[in-house]
Amino acid sequence: MAETFDVVVIGTGTAASQMAYRCRAAGKSVAVVDSKPFGGTCALRGCDPKKVLVGGADLVDWANRMRSRGIAGETRIDWSALMKFKRSFTEPVPKQREQDFEKGGIERIHGRAKFSAPDRLSINGREIAAGNIGIGVGMRPVRLGIPGAEFLIDSEQFLNLDRLPERIVFVGAGYIAFEFGHLAARAGASVTLVARGARPLAGFDPDLTQRLLRKTRDLGIRVELNSPATGAERGAV
Repeated sequence: MAETFDVVVIGTGTAASQMAYRCRAAGKSVAVVDSKPFGGTCALRGCDPKKVLVGGADLVDWANRMRSRGIAGETRIDWSALMKFKRSFTEPVPKQREQDFEKGGIERIHGRAKFSAPDRLSINGREIAAGNIGIGVGMRPVRLGIPGAEFLIDSEQFLNLDRLPERIVFVGAGYIAFEFGHLAARAGASVTLVARGARPLAGFDPDLTQRLLRKTRDLGIRVELNSPATGAERGAV
């Protein structure tokens, strides 16, 4: 017989957690489900870790711009040390998030949820029924579907690189590619952005985009426009 809750929320990120807490505050019985460590994309694999790394890059940029204006000496990023600092923020999150759910009277379930009926989930053989099921699982990168795609890494893997490569190519020229490209360049990597269209950041103001493009190239980042990726190969570095 299935366990029953008023509300089951799939995901434990910011949106999913707020959904769970508000339903619990309204007197509903609530469970949360996640197949990954509790905390979601923003806290563990996106916004927050990125901000820590970008903060280091910003300091380097400010120091370089102030050289000969009162700031002397070399300022550089120690990538492995910066990554260790980033993990001091991200690693405590899953345990803390789980403790917060427990204090709030919310059932915690680890595993991948699958619908077995419109009002029922199967999680590692455990059957859960609910009057309402909320989905707050976020998004994942689209697979490129090109030969050699298995050799590429995504944003989550980039944010966990223990060693920054000497050369790195970002397939795509959206705002995440620009953020990561500037971060990697200021950390000492040789960076290329490959855009399939005639101009990057097509949904943004064209004048600001052109200004960013100039600044990006001034930093030494190559931006290849009208260059859709058609394949990837593993080779000697």
